[in-house]
Amino acid sequence: MATQHTPKPSIAIIGVGQVGGAAAYALILSSIASELVLVDIRSDLRDAQARDLSDAAYTCNSSTRVRAGTHHEARECDIIVITAGSKYSIGETSMQHRYRNMAILRGVLEAMRPFKPDAILLVVANPVDLLTSLAHEISGLPTSQVLGSGTFLDSVRLRGLLAEATGVSAVTISDDGQL
Repeated sequence: MATQHTPKPSIAIIGVGQVGGAAAYALILSSIASELVLVDIRSDLRDAQARDLSDAAYTCNSSTRVRAGTHHEARECDIIVITAGSKYSIGETSMQHRYRNMAILRGVLEAMRPFKPDAILLVVANPVDLLTSLAHEISGLPTSQVLGSGTFLDSVRLRGLLAEATGVSAVTISDDGQL
């Protein structure tokens, strides 16, 4: 009996700074995607990341193809990871930063519409819960297809702080905070 082979998804990463670049590298190492489409408004950064990550894919024998792309090309991907966002500016309030990241996300999503009906959006920018709700509203995709990284990073940081304070390894601290 022949084995069914599920095709690997195409994945776009919007925003290829530190977080987007790290996400792309992790995806290359795992060979989860057939293709990674890197998108950033800074075309020089996007192109440099595409070259470097393509080299990394060749070096580690990954089957993932990496290329620079546009928002229009990204909207054709199966999974779209949005890491685009801004860093805090000196003197900027949390509210100002929040509105700036909301404007960035709005611009990204509007440049990509319409989405494939079965596309999955993963929001990794902050404030993640607010931006995930906004992504759902703008994209028009069902809620089951618009995901946020949630408080995972906060949980990881808390485990690290607890590990430092107690002198134990972070892996020994369970999800509910028990040692």
